[in-house]
Amino acid sequence: MRIGVDLCNTVANVNAMLVMKFTRLSLTRYPDPEVPAGFFHTPEGLELLKKAWPFPWAAEALWFLASAGHEIIYLTSRPILAVNLTREWLAVNGFPRGALIFLPRGDKALFARYYGIEWFFEDDPLEALRLNGVVSRVFVKIWPYNMGVQGPGIVRFVNWREVLFLVSGRKRAGAGIVHERHDYGASIGARG
Repeated sequence: MRIGVDLCNTVANVNAMLVMKFTRLSLTRYPDPEVPAGFFHTPEGLELLKKAWPFPWAAEALWFLASAGHEIIYLTSRPILAVNLTREWLAVNGFPRGALIFLPRGDKALFARYYGIEWFFEDDPLEALRLNGVVSRVFVKIWPYNMGVQGPGIVRFVNWREVLFLVSGRKRAGAGIVHERHDYGASIGARG
């Protein structure tokens, strides 16, 4: 199975860096108008992407999927100027190897349709809604700006440890929802 993975605010906590840089950032709108257009094309914006911390358990969850034989494809709306620092960031932070694709915002669903991606991890509300119905599951990393994103193929998650439980088929009780193996884990063993 091919799995698409967004970078910014899905596996890399860019929002934490943005909140420190732009003190009036609210995280209720995406993209937030406080971030100037073209900011990530500047040396300062590129440095911010480089310094973003990975979310805990993100690399482990993706390694679990990769070790089960699934193809990981990183898709991002970052500027192509960020290609080298993005490759380095993924390697330094222990993420599994995978293709790295740079696309304009709004084009991920088109790519997913033609490349045969079945699952997608995303935070952007526009992208998540467009991907729903194109891929079988859209795992949406919860942020205030995407709280209204819903649909039959959308699975919302707070942290990557939840994802690890979801995709491994183990039950998780407590703060999260209890998920049974037949929900998601059964399709992990089948290659697409």
